[in-house]
Amino acid sequence: MSDLLTATGPQASDFVARDPNETNFKPAQQEALGQAEFFKLLTTQLASQDPLEPMDDTAFIAQMANFSELEMMSNLNDNFSEFTSLQQFQASQGYIGKKVTLLVDGEDLSGIAEGIEYKDGKTSIFVDGKDYDLNLVYKIEQP
Repeated sequence: MSDLLTATGPQASDFVARDPNETNFKPAQQEALGQAEFFKLLTTQLASQDPLEPMDDTAFIAQMANFSELEMMSNLNDNFSEFTSLQQFQASQGYIGKKVTLLVDGEDLSGIAEGIEYKDGKTSIFVDGKDYDLNLVYKIEQP
């Protein structure tokens, strides 16, 4: 079993930048175990097990249930993030025509909100012909 984990587990090079002398030494990003990778690992595990001492059925079912639960939670998180973004867009439409104050690069910027745009999961507000991240708005008032 340890051979299986060694063969399929992460390598030390997966966690560090390739050049240790590099000034921007950062951990490499890890990717989540997807359904295809899980089944590949499970198939390898089943093929490598001792036929005289096979994996316990309850352990196998528990692994499948845990993976299924994890996948559902991941999907729920993605759906909730999209819902939150769309809610922010819907609510921000009330800003149009109102005086908004934004904090941009440490300075206040005030102007009339001319429009709102939802693109690639982000909501932007247009003030004086320029678009800004809606999260920069901290004050809304009647013009």
